[in-house]
Amino acid sequence: MPKQTLRRVIRRSLGRLRGEVSIDRLVAQGLELGRGTFIARGVYIDPGHPWLISVGAESGLSPGVVVMAHDASMRRHMGFTRVARVAIGDRVFVGAGAIILPGTRIGDGSIVGAGAVVRGDVPPGSMVVGNPAKVVSDVESVAEWHRQAATQAPVWPHEGWMAGRGITEARKRAQREALAGGVSGYLGTGSVPRAAAATAGQPRGADVYAGARGDRGPAEA
Repeated sequence: MPKQTLRRVIRRSLGRLRGEVSIDRLVAQGLELGRGTFIARGVYIDPGHPWLISVGAESGLSPGVVVMAHDASMRRHMGFTRVARVAIGDRVFVGAGAIILPGTRIGDGSIVGAGAVVRGDVPPGSMVVGNPAKVVSDVESVAEWHRQAATQAPVWPHEGWMAGRGITEARKRAQREALAGGVSGYLGTGSVPRAAAATAGQPRGADVYAGARGDRGPAEA
């Protein structure tokens, strides 16, 4: 048996021992997943009603996310369990530990903050945080804030600067030093002004790092 196949079998076996439900199994039972959607390990998608849940294309569900299509809280009081569909749109990011309750519809291009508890409709392109989740901004405004912040922050490519992408011990030390004192940096190759791009795989100098110290994002204020 090829090593990759063996690792996959072991991972699935360990998942079953932990009580995790296979995404493939949920899809076979009716869960709708769009192309390019990422479901992290540790995501809980209601295994009793997966056909009531849809997640659009290029969306991402972070570790610890819970998506529920039923609510049994009133069962002992009235003899019924409430069920409702959940629709998560395209290009939606759901942060770690967020809970998506029955009847929720999240519009395309939205962001759900870590730990948020979402119920009802989220307009397209919205950022929601908190319990209960509330709209705090439109996503484009937050994205523009980060684009500007990236011009004054350390920026690295993914390749060579993260686990599984060949980061060296020397680069780990360099990254820790660059992010000391509350500095935020960025990984990736997104649409950042040319001055913010890392040169030859290296982040920019300490004079630039200093400008990011203590700076807080619009959703953190």
